[in-house]
Amino acid sequence: MFARKQRPAIDAGAGPQQGNFLIAVDDGRHATAEDQRALQAVLPENARCTLRDSAAIKGRDLANAQFVLALFADAQAMDRLADAVQQVREGGGTTTLILVVQPSALAALGRWLSQRAESERLVGTRLMVASTIIEVIEQLPRRLIPVQECNVIRMPQSTEIENAPKSSFFTFSPQIQDLIRRIRAFADNGITRAYLLGGPGSGKTSLAYYYYLSRRKGRFVSVNLLAEDTGDKSAVKSLLCGHVPGAFPGAGARAGAFDIAQDGVCFLDESHGVMGAVMETLMEALDNGQYMPYGAAAKRPLKCALIFATNRSWEHLLSSVNIDEFTRLGAATLQVPELCEREEDLIAVTATTLARLASPCTTWDPPTGVDPAAWQRIRDCRWHGNVRALIRTLEAAFVETATGATSRNDLIDDVAIGRGIALWEPAEHHSHAIYASSVDAPRSTER
Repeated sequence: MFARKQRPAIDAGAGPQQGNFLIAVDDGRHATAEDQRALQAVLPENARCTLRDSAAIKGRDLANAQFVLALFADAQAMDRLADAVQQVREGGGTTTLILVVQPSALAALGRWLSQRAESERLVGTRLMVASTIIEVIEQLPRRLIPVQECNVIRMPQSTEIENAPKSSFFTFSPQIQDLIRRIRAFADNGITRAYLLGGPGSGKTSLAYYYYLSRRKGRFVSVNLLAEDTGDKSAVKSLLCGHVPGAFPGAGARAGAFDIAQDGVCFLDESHGVMGAVMETLMEALDNGQYMPYGAAAKRPLKCALIFATNRSWEHLLSSVNIDEFTRLGAATLQVPELCEREEDLIAVTATTLARLASPCTTWDPPTGVDPAAWQRIRDCRWHGNVRALIRTLEAAFVETATGATSRNDLIDDVAIGRGIALWEPAEHHSHAIYASSVDAPRSTER
């Protein structure tokens, strides 16, 4: 079926250097012995490819398997394999599960991911979308990087509300896994100021919350500096530092963000708005690690960690803020990769969004996924608006498809995705230049 391909070069530290590579096939129909030989051709020299039916795979079979490739498996088969992989990893193993789904089955994948994330059983997993075994073989070398970090960050939809429902921030791609590892190292080694740089909708709040989870103490408090900056220093000071009774007529005591976050994390979002009254208040706290509540007679020690975030580029920040004030922030920088660089996270967001949109449908027949051309368009889009723009695009395309505005309504097609992109992710927009980006050069469609 396939001509033998030249073995690709794989990073010495990236892929499997020894051991087995187990291919799991749900019903035995997706791959033949010839396919097995073709898959073997893209593995490292000392890795062995074994073709098995997923129903026959036991936990002990995975003890020496570095990777398990699940080809177009259904939810039940994915559960069996994911449970087995989780058991191996809990025992100290490092097996990684690579799930391959067709673009037409993305909604089913989304339901599965959501269920596993909510039950905190989503570990050691990588994702791939492909329509044929040929596409699997082409993409496989880029998936041969073991998963070392969690696959999801669970956080409250609102950090300010007690017992708020939780949402999932998926972390499948190696780029975001590297960032998570670095954030955890910051928390473990006493770095208490950091600057998260990332475009709109790239997940800065979720990553700041992960830093808080890694610290394992205090509370998480989020403040949008741009929204709160009214130019009134007393109001800003009260917000961040609090105020004492009698600070102004009729005033009672108020705990500020620094007080509430005691020993925890104060997340200062939209910090490109740090100037004027906000900057003056911060400088008082950052210069000496102390702050004074409005109307108080004595200062208090600043004990919380400060995580700043902005969607502006570093160059934009330097040109818009006084450099002397800016350097006093004293924050190490953390660049959040753009969604267009994180294909596996793109898959997870697409899948879970389609599943979420389909869930409440009563009179519509919701699409089960997208067609191959539509998936290619999603993969190739720049996504300046990152997750937010992708979700808006999928919502528009979903409604158009489910209401029968396209020729078929079981799959979202390329035309519907194109119209959604035109609405929510225009290729040219005046704001693109000011946003932070880890994409420094024109991006190749090669993944």
